[in-house]
Amino acid sequence: MVPSISSLPFSSSSSIQDPQQYWVNRISKTFQTHLLVDTDLPICIFHVPETLITENRESYLPQCIGLGPLHHFHTDLYSTQEQLKLTTAKTVLAPYKIAPDFEKTVIENLKQLVPEVRCCYDSYLDVDDDTLAWVFALDGVFLIDFITKVAEGKYSLDDQSFEDIVMVENQIPLIVLIEIHIALEEHLSGHCNNNSYLSNLVVRICETRSPLKFNKRISRLDLDINNRFHLLDCMYHLIVNHNVVSKSQFLRPNFLDDVDLEDVENAVQMASDMCPGASAFLQPLIIILKLPWDKIISFIKKMLGENPAVLEIDIPSATDLSRIGKVEFCMTPGGIRDVEFDDETHTFYLPILTLKSDSEVILRNLVAYEGLMFKKGTFPNLELTQYVDLMCGIIDSTKDVDVLREKHIIEGDLDENEIVKLFNGISKSSMKTEEASGLQKTVERVNKYYGNVPRVKVYHFFKKYFVAWWKAIAIVFTLVNLMLLVVQGACQVYECNNGLGFGIVRLFLLS
Repeated sequence: MVPSISSLPFSSSSSIQDPQQYWVNRISKTFQTHLLVDTDLPICIFHVPETLITENRESYLPQCIGLGPLHHFHTDLYSTQEQLKLTTAKTVLAPYKIAPDFEKTVIENLKQLVPEVRCCYDSYLDVDDDTLAWVFALDGVFLIDFITKVAEGKYSLDDQSFEDIVMVENQIPLIVLIEIHIALEEHLSGHCNNNSYLSNLVVRICETRSPLKFNKRISRLDLDINNRFHLLDCMYHLIVNHNVVSKSQFLRPNFLDDVDLEDVENAVQMASDMCPGASAFLQPLIIILKLPWDKIISFIKKMLGENPAVLEIDIPSATDLSRIGKVEFCMTPGGIRDVEFDDETHTFYLPILTLKSDSEVILRNLVAYEGLMFKKGTFPNLELTQYVDLMCGIIDSTKDVDVLREKHIIEGDLDENEIVKLFNGISKSSMKTEEASGLQKTVERVNKYYGNVPRVKVYHFFKKYFVAWWKAIAIVFTLVNLMLLVVQGACQVYECNNGLGFGIVRLFLLS
């Protein structure tokens, strides 16, 4: 069904003109941009889904610097950042002596680029081309200066501005930076041979801040910024494609983990066979257990201001794998494609993960970017997402962090409690690929090995045949107590005597 005109979202400009005419103007511009502009650039800059923003707002929305049309005019940032950007531009452009010709040299070139850049965004930009050209010019110069300082170690690594520039919504297309760089170099020397300067800058900043390592020599040759989309895309590309040797997630909700409804039903049936009168009393247990407790508990936690339970990949923690399963953890010099489990030596190979103060923001935005590109069909798989899900699964406590630190799989200055909070706070992906990836198959092998450890098999046997009974008994005991409390209340009102047997109730409750 086609939505009515009145139901479509409009910007503030729609309030001063006819909504239908506004829609026609907007859709015609969108049509011209996406169908008539000859570009190979895919949609690569997105509005982050509200579910992620609700989970951790500070990781997805810029707190200090808003870049590009989505956040340049952000009211909370504009008053403080505009003067900073102007001062930065003045400093950066001074050696080029371009001030008198800036509009003619840079802005006019960017205006020609704006229709192509519009195609990079997942929504229509209700801003004219002149405004966009100035926004990209000012923010582009600022970004070139910023990444230069970070790459050269001249910027504080604790500065929150760096976290802002790696956010999905805050990306500037690299073609904008390339165009600005070319315009400045041609104005200064009359020619610009290549983009190696920008490529080296981007590689250095990725090397400096990426939580996962990659081969420096290969990355400098492999990264062609003419074929990459923006800074976050470059970091993603370098991380995912770094490997030494090229080699169904199991998701479960964190509620009533040990309750197997089938086991409880079997227990109730056995009780009914032994005592026919128990059937009527125990059947309500089945009804209670069939309630959607995950939704009920999540709703209660939401009402209490707690974060709803997140899905967790089905794999034992690092501590359980090490102590119970006797799994040996070992770092691999490769990347996420080199995650492997050796069935013979029971060795779990994981890449080195360096965690710093900005690592959570970087990881969250890399995962969000991969997921959004996957949904658009631009990325064929979810390799980084599956790796982060794996780390979230094996890290439950500080003991797990200690196990991985001891093997130099986790490095960096983030303390154990912060690392646990990081990986327990990231929601696990619900997206699925058509075929199981190499990492998913590795998780299957780990689970298969761990499940066959004698101690684990005994535990699973006990849980299956006794835990369900114990929970059923606990629920029955609770219901009996509730019934006895009702009876006691009735006795207090109607002054029941011990001859009716209610004295036993008082004795039972007092015992």
